[in-house]
Amino acid sequence: MDKETFSRLVLRQQRQMYRIAMSYTANIADAEDAMQECLLRAWDRRETLREPAYFGTWLNRILINECKTLLRKRKRRAEIPPMPELTAEPPDVQGMELRRALFSLPEKYRVPLVLNLLEGYTLRETAELLSLPLGTVTTRVARAKMKLRQEVSEDA
Repeated sequence: MDKETFSRLVLRQQRQMYRIAMSYTANIADAEDAMQECLLRAWDRRETLREPAYFGTWLNRILINECKTLLRKRKRRAEIPPMPELTAEPPDVQGMELRRALFSLPEKYRVPLVLNLLEGYTLRETAELLSLPLGTVTTRVARAKMKLRQEVSEDA
């Protein structure tokens, strides 16, 4: 795979990768670091991609692994409270509440929900990406939806 083809395929996946990384890290800087490491690793190992049609799935699997590695390393460091993110736009109150509720979910529920609902992966594809049984992913997505509903209804 040449540099131009790789770049074109990555650009198509960029938004999706960012959302997946944010669902794991809940931090812009960490999400960007994970994406950068993912792209470096993918470029170095591009010859391992057996089927070019599955480039997106292959890249997302690498990203998920990088996010997990980053989170493991983060646990070893002393926790520094994140700086508040500054935005130029007025806050979207409903969007902020939904995002807060989403990130209040434990990772094991949040990630399958993001992959399934926001990224459009089927439950089977989500299970493959996360290396989990289909039944586990189905249960986690259902529980995440239930917990999210409860969280949002409590705030209303």
